[in-house]
Amino acid sequence: MTSTVTAATTAVLLSSSYDALSTTVGVALVIALSVLLFQREATRILGGHRAVAWEWAFDVALVPLLFVFFVIVAARLVELIV
Repeated sequence: MTSTVTAATTAVLLSSSYDALSTTVGVALVIALSVLLFQREATRILGGHRAVAWEWAFDVALVPLLFVFFVIVAARLVELIV
């Protein structure tokens, strides 16, 4: 199954242009960030002893997404400047 997923991913990546690919990834990333940030804030508002664990889990998921978000934004800015 892993080789099928890898082959499908490779086919999608190679069939798309840079603009289409970065736009698609960017939109998916913004949606994922929005959902996770909303869930984190909803968990914080609800409180409780389990909320701390959930907040930590959301932070673990958000840090790599934020890093990728800034990389995509930087790449788009470099594309606009050059």
